[in-house]
Amino acid sequence: MTKTPLSDRALRSWPEFSAHVSSRLEAGRGSYGDASFRKSLDALAGEVEEELLDVAGWSFILWTRVRGLRERLRELDAKVAP
Repeated sequence: MTKTPLSDRALRSWPEFSAHVSSRLEAGRGSYGDASFRKSLDALAGEVEEELLDVAGWSFILWTRVRGLRERLRELDAKVAP
């Protein structure tokens, strides 16, 4: 069998991830009741599409910040390079 230490480590965090999802579902239930389960499939697909666009947008923001950090790290490395 293939060793999978990265997957093993990631899967150990599954309960925490699942708890966050459960918490979000509970919050939605408190705010919207069962209305989300009555939405049309088209409306649900639209909700998912909006969320995916949000994830992409936030990912772009994070990406630009990480690029900036990497540039600063390269600058620091250049200062300490032998």
